[in-house]
Amino acid sequence: MGGNDEAERPDRERDTGAEPAAAEPAGAEPAGGIVVGEFDGGAVAAGLRAEAEDAGRRIGRAQGTHVPPPVVAPVPGGIAIGRMTGGAAASGTDARSTDRSERLIEATPQLVDALRLLRGESGELRTEAAEAEREIQATGGVEGGRLRRLAALAGRAAGSVGGQTAAGVAAGVISGMLP
Repeated sequence: MGGNDEAERPDRERDTGAEPAAAEPAGAEPAGGIVVGEFDGGAVAAGLRAEAEDAGRRIGRAQGTHVPPPVVAPVPGGIAIGRMTGGAAASGTDARSTDRSERLIEATPQLVDALRLLRGESGELRTEAAEAEREIQATGGVEGGRLRRLAALAGRAAGSVGGQTAAGVAAGVISGMLP
């Protein structure tokens, strides 16, 4: 039986003269799929040398707490997320994930009024409130850490002189905005 018979057998690939396809590196994960039940900003990557970065700016509160949607398991090497609000996730060989996002709390009229009440206070409380006002003017929101500091400072000031002061009212408003 000649050499041509061998090339015509159905269980062998026909020689087309093309270069063979490159194989995946040994030990490499299969190309992964990503399954996300709900996604509100952020970055997700899966697979060989996957990279994900979130460098966005978000103003507002996180959505209300609710039950995350059901998530189906991803294919091997993939990612499954029930709910993702910002952040970054990566899966795979040499994967990297970086979250450089800024999360600002929306400046409501109540917050702006509370900050105005603190203009009459002294020291660190007045300084921190003024910084928050500047941040709101520049960005439309204020960083959560600053609001936590303000709430603590205003709460201490209110506690030392009675809760019905400007600091007490501001502490209540600011604390109510924190997640």
